[in-house]
Amino acid sequence: MRSEKHPVNGRRRARLSITTWFAPVSCVAACALSCAAILAQSDAGRAAGAGEQIPVERAAAAVCAERELDPRGSAPIDMMQDRASLPARHPEVLAGAARAARLLPVAKALAAESLSALMAEGAVAPATRRASLARVEAVRRIRLDVSLRDNASIVYDDPRAIRFGTIFVASLRSDEAMLSVMAHELTHAADGARGSLKPLFRRVARRAEAGAGMRQISSRRGEELTCDLIGVMAARLFIARHASDEPEARRAARAVEHNCVERDETDAAHLSPRETMRALLALAPVYAAQVTGESDTYAGGAPLNHTAPRTELPAPRTSRVAPRSPRRITRARPTTNDNTTRRPTQ
Repeated sequence: MRSEKHPVNGRRRARLSITTWFAPVSCVAACALSCAAILAQSDAGRAAGAGEQIPVERAAAAVCAERELDPRGSAPIDMMQDRASLPARHPEVLAGAARAARLLPVAKALAAESLSALMAEGAVAPATRRASLARVEAVRRIRLDVSLRDNASIVYDDPRAIRFGTIFVASLRSDEAMLSVMAHELTHAADGARGSLKPLFRRVARRAEAGAGMRQISSRRGEELTCDLIGVMAARLFIARHASDEPEARRAARAVEHNCVERDETDAAHLSPRETMRALLALAPVYAAQVTGESDTYAGGAPLNHTAPRTELPAPRTSRVAPRSPRRITRARPTTNDNTTRRPTQ
């Protein structure tokens, strides 16, 4: 998903604060459950609870099983890569672009809420937080770029737009999948051209190294993993707050199921798709319980039905997508590499 900076894997165990990003928080009576309460799980709660953390491999298998059964499941990344390019006026592309435009206000709100919780936990300076959230709010539109194919990106000389490859936008067939990817890109926007969130990205990388037993994660991969984590957090909030008759496990799986690849390839900027999925499930054990259908019984998690009143999504409106001629984005950050996203790794 956007810039080509990515962290690597390391074996140092990061010290965890008493309240981690996924720690359960008591809900105040008659109040909407906060982002932290929905998303969190504390080490103390984990130790005191009956039962162990959901095994990552079992949760990953559940994600991919749900994708196979889901009529609105996303295409895996390797299938997207094998697909012929789609024109901007293709019906599947137009449907995906309309979905992205409709969800953009919701994605901005939930990405900002999730990022705020993560930045507060990571002790990010208040001025940096405010500037990052202002950059999220500044994103206004969706653009299509045929040449991006199975990628999405934020470009720093036009930070007000999320750019989608036509194959990618057509392959995200659910609101949950689309919102997760958009929250990922909005986190890149929040980081900005100067990389103001690098310390937060390193912190998430260290957490993943410890929790998923991964080798040292590079800073570039750490950025992408953090963006994926915000995508998962935003998707969980979306599921909690927007009613649906669909099973919770299926909706939760959509946030990461494009990683259910057969060819598990990687590059300098990203963990491989399946590595990414395993890292996210290790970072978010309550989410892992959701995708296995065990969130009601998992001791570490706050039930998602204890939240603000469920609401309906805004009515579809005319898409604000502005199709344009194919153009490969090669403009770099002022100090580093190409800022085109290689692919969404959630």
